[in-house]
Amino acid sequence: MRASDEKIRLLPGESFRLLRWTSNLLDVETVAADGTCRPLAGAGRQWHHHGQLELTLFTEGSGTRFIGDSISHFTAPDLVLIGPDLPHYWHLRERSSGYALQFDFGPDHPFWRFPETQPLLDLWNVAQRGIHVTGRAAAALADLIREAFGCGGMGRLACLMRILDTLSAAPPDERRAISGATFVPPVRQATYQSLQRAINRVFSSFAEPLRFSDVLSESHMSKATFERHFKRHTGKTFTQFVTEVRLNFASRQLIETDLPVSEIALASGYNNLSHFNHQFKALHRHAPRAFRRRMQQEAKAQKSPSGASPTRNAEAVSPATPAARSGGRRRGQK
Repeated sequence: MRASDEKIRLLPGESFRLLRWTSNLLDVETVAADGTCRPLAGAGRQWHHHGQLELTLFTEGSGTRFIGDSISHFTAPDLVLIGPDLPHYWHLRERSSGYALQFDFGPDHPFWRFPETQPLLDLWNVAQRGIHVTGRAAAALADLIREAFGCGGMGRLACLMRILDTLSAAPPDERRAISGATFVPPVRQATYQSLQRAINRVFSSFAEPLRFSDVLSESHMSKATFERHFKRHTGKTFTQFVTEVRLNFASRQLIETDLPVSEIALASGYNNLSHFNHQFKALHRHAPRAFRRRMQQEAKAQKSPSGASPTRNAEAVSPATPAARSGGRRRGQK
């Protein structure tokens, strides 16, 4: 698996980059200010990072997104702001479509010479852990993102400024940090490649018995070195990571199918139903059957005129982050 320290190159005459895709994250295109499109091999379907901020809007699709130490189910529409060098990755179940804006206004950029930009400093700081945007702010930003793709020159730059202003002004209940910690990317490409192989192995084999010794052999690292780097760059031990991937898959099956809990447990890599129930409740704060009933009730409430906001439904799907487990309860998951 190729190293994914993604290199972002701007087109001539541009200070930020606009991307879109209409079927999957492997077939992305850049959209120039004059409306011309150029194909780009997207990196969103592998664990990667880059030095630029990225605002990503999924307009179609569902799956699991990894941002920092957060592993969360998502369903479009879904809007996130990812800070510089924050590892991220989308594991998608089917086709997807969406847009992304990538921009880099580092601390020495002339952008910060304008006094009006100072309120954005807080946004930049929080973005180091990723920001999930929901509610009216997300709807307004989705319209602005689409508008930006139809503009060129100063009009496009003006759209970016309006997008940043809307992000900065979003109320706290519509702008929540995603990851429980910030991250520094691996310096050595060999380390990056080893971690990518491990993460790829988990996703291709989580429903089967997954032996740590096999993953370790593929990493070409000692046990101590692998465990240290994996925890440092994902925020979780390897065992925790595998568990959350399996239980995230199980939670989607409980919501989207009528399969018995025992079958879902087996399909998620658990041969022991009691162990599955215990781990599911520890992560999601509900036993599997209670979780399914709760999500069914919320789905009914969402359809009623006085129902709860749909931006709150998947909170129960997403496992608690380290920050949440220490007391703060995360909301706003799509």
